[in-house]
Amino acid sequence: MQPEPFNLLDPSHIVFAALCIALVVYLPKIFIGSSEKTIRNVKYFLAFLMISHEIIDPFFKVAYFDELVKDSLPLHMCAFSTWCISIYLLGGHRIFFLFAYFWGIAGAGMSVLTPDTLTGFPTFDYLNHMYGHTLILLGVSVVLILTKERPYLKDYFTIMLFTSFVFLPAMYGLNFLLDTNYWYILEKPAGDNIMNFMPEAPMHIVALIPVAWLLTYLLYVPYQLKDCLLYTSPSPRDQRGSRMPSSA
Repeated sequence: MQPEPFNLLDPSHIVFAALCIALVVYLPKIFIGSSEKTIRNVKYFLAFLMISHEIIDPFFKVAYFDELVKDSLPLHMCAFSTWCISIYLLGGHRIFFLFAYFWGIAGAGMSVLTPDTLTGFPTFDYLNHMYGHTLILLGVSVVLILTKERPYLKDYFTIMLFTSFVFLPAMYGLNFLLDTNYWYILEKPAGDNIMNFMPEAPMHIVALIPVAWLLTYLLYVPYQLKDCLLYTSPSPRDQRGSRMPSSA
C-alpha cells in the first residue's frame, strides 16, 4: 500500500507539528533551577542527539531513498544550523549560537510547519524530517531558556549580511559545480510547502531573500521591544522620588 502524499492541511500533520512546538517551548522549562552539572548534561545529551542524527541521516537517504551521495551531504541550511547549535552546546563560540538562532528558528521552524517531504505522517521520511528539525529548535530553546543567551541588533545584521553576501554565493557556486540543489537555490523543494507560494525557479530565490530578512528580523523584534520597555521604564529610585511629597 502506497503512503498518502503529504498534505500541508492534513490534521495529523497539524497535531504533530503542534506537539513538536510544545516540546520545544516547555521541555527546557523543566530544568529551570537545576544545577550547573544537570544543565551541562542536558546540553551535551542534546548535542549528541543532533550530531548522531546528522551523521546517520545521509546513510538512510542513500540506502533507503535512493538519493545520490552528492545530494545527501549535510550542506543544507538546517544541517549547518544543527552543527552550529551542537558546537555551541559543547562550549563553542557565541557566533555559533547566533547562526543557529537566526538560521535555525527561521529554517527549522518553517520546516516543521511546512515540511518538504513527499509523504506525510506516520511515514519514516516524515518522522525523520520532523525529528531532526525539532531537535534544532529544541537546542536553541535550551540555550535561550537555560543560559539566558540572546541576540542583539548588530548580531542580526552580521548574520544576514554574511548569509546574503558570503554563504549564498558560495552555495550557488557549489551547486553549480556539483549539480546539486542545496539551500534550494536552483530549484524549489518538492512537496506541499511554503515555496509553492514563491515564483517559479530560479526567480523564487529573488523573492525568498527579502522574506528571509523579514522573518529573521521578526525573530529579533521581541528582544527589541523588551529593550525599549526597559529603557523607557522608570527606575525604582525614580519611582520612589515621584511618590515623595513636594515641599510647598
